[in-house]
Amino acid sequence: MKIRSILPAVAALVLAACTQTVPAGKTLVNCAFAGETPDSIMFTVGEEWDTTVAVVNGKVSALLPVSKTQMAFLMTDADPIAFVSDGSRITIDTEKGVAVSDDPSSPTSVMSELNAWESDFMEEFENKMAGLSEEEQDAYLEEAIEKYNEHLLGILDGNKDNVVGLMAVSSIQLDDDARMQELYKSLSEELQADDFVQQMLSLYDVKAKSGEGSMFIDFEIVQDPAKPAKSTVKLSDYVGKGKYILVDFWASWCGPCKAELPNIADVYKKYKGKNFDVLSVAVWDEPDATKAAAKELGIKWNQIINAQKIPTDLYGIEGIPHIILFGPDGTILRRGLRGPEIEKAVKEALGK
Repeated sequence: MKIRSILPAVAALVLAACTQTVPAGKTLVNCAFAGETPDSIMFTVGEEWDTTVAVVNGKVSALLPVSKTQMAFLMTDADPIAFVSDGSRITIDTEKGVAVSDDPSSPTSVMSELNAWESDFMEEFENKMAGLSEEEQDAYLEEAIEKYNEHLLGILDGNKDNVVGLMAVSSIQLDDDARMQELYKSLSEELQADDFVQQMLSLYDVKAKSGEGSMFIDFEIVQDPAKPAKSTVKLSDYVGKGKYILVDFWASWCGPCKAELPNIADVYKKYKGKNFDVLSVAVWDEPDATKAAAKELGIKWNQIINAQKIPTDLYGIEGIPHIILFGPDGTILRRGLRGPEIEKAVKEALGK
């Protein structure tokens, strides 16, 4: 593990730190500078606490408030150095940009080990992937994600009360939204009050309400603010009217969105009729850019432009393209369709 390589470099500082008394509710942080030394440095703990400390003879010793649910940083001219103000004695190697705690079970120590493990994991993953065929890569990717998630779940299990647990759960790669919501809810009450966690919990609530089998959620868009009466449209103008409707949420600047258009065009050409139609909804895009791209790319089916965040917030869409197939009554039949899955889903729905 890479963490071993930094221990000799900071051993003297760690030994000195161990002789210092740390008051209750405080974290002792020591660091030293080699070469050009700043006059002072800044420590931050979350967004609500910071302090500037003088550098004396190239060294700094500071007492910080304990806050295990927020990330702390030593701000430098280079990249900030992250640690957790966890109540332990922490020594920062400013040259290597790492923090070491005297407590191997502290959040700072767990975070250091996690960062080292992830670096080693990704290096091994990339090296192995480079030597595999495309078919072998698919199988190995699934295996690697399972291994990755298993490690992170172990980190989460022992750190549900601190920011390292939040780091772990936010990195887990699961397609099961209900399971992800469960994992976020396993965090401590203090962490669940965090803005990011609240956003994720809200996102999964929205996804649950707009999952497959749910009824569509209507929205209204003013496509041209200068002509609101003539340009206002609703999703319900198209969905829930007795046809299967394939809806593509996209943007003109989105490369993957453009890559899916030929697949959508093929489906439109093959199946358009009294039982099926296609609708493109432009999100997060400038209307003029949408119009120009639609013309250039040959989008001939129905369109809603200038939707911005309205539908993506309602449907919990985190990235585009996001393609949804709605049933004749407006029921959401499939979400997240891509590539060959698009025609397969439409063909099955139409009984072709």
